[in-house]
Amino acid sequence: MDELIKQLILLKSTVIIAAVGTVIIAFMLWLCCRKFKWTGKTTRIIGFFYDATMLDSVTLAICMLKFFLVISLFFNKGRIELIHILFFGVLVLAYNICRRKIKEVFVSLFNGVVIMGVLYVANFLLSYLREILFDKKIAVALVFLSIFLLLYTLYDIASCVLSIVSDKRPIEPKDAKGETA
Repeated sequence: MDELIKQLILLKSTVIIAAVGTVIIAFMLWLCCRKFKWTGKTTRIIGFFYDATMLDSVTLAICMLKFFLVISLFFNKGRIELIHILFFGVLVLAYNICRRKIKEVFVSLFNGVVIMGVLYVANFLLSYLREILFDKKIAVALVFLSIFLLLYTLYDIASCVLSIVSDKRPIEPKDAKGETA
């Protein structure tokens, strides 16, 4: 039991970043939607959440947790523990269970392996720079690897949102009596 608690404590940076990130996203959504107009660009944001099911919300939350985990590992000085990999794997599996699509399982697992692989290589390069020799070429490679990681993680979130949007049924127009045409 003590070992489990020690492992869960390693996720504290993820919890903190997830809380701060959620507040920031909520504030940004509030800023975007506070002056709602039916003809404005905010109808897309509200339209995304309007017809969302609970499963869509859970799937989006899982994607955001994956993003916050990667960001926390990025700022965790490259320290990756087994609990981080297992938590990311659980999030990938939960995402795939929520989506219930066989083709997306392999894509999501591939994305997870690429992200964890890049984090592991970044961890290796960072420890090399700190403990053995600071080389400008390796530092530049680490910067480019970090940019790739950020862009790839944003791609993972965008594909999640696109998957949710593409699964929604189009709203059928109603006639004057309120019946579907």
